[in-house]
Amino acid sequence: MNTFNVDEAIKAQKNYQQENKCPAFAPSNGICWKCKQQIYSEKDHGRYKTGISVEKASTQLVTGCPHCNRSYCD
Repeated sequence: MNTFNVDEAIKAQKNYQQENKCPAFAPSNGICWKCKQQIYSEKDHGRYKTGISVEKASTQLVTGCPHCNRSYCD
């Protein structure tokens, strides 16, 4: 089960970056620069859902928006 909590996910991503010595690509407040959506919130598209859960933020480097697919690495 995925947990969606903006504050916890932001902290989890910062911890992941520090522990793994990774660069910070994701916006520090979690708001996508392109679509203005909160990347750490779940968005229901009807047939599928997008968003970055606390679990995903704690185990993977965030490099783009799950909602509009904008890359933060460019």
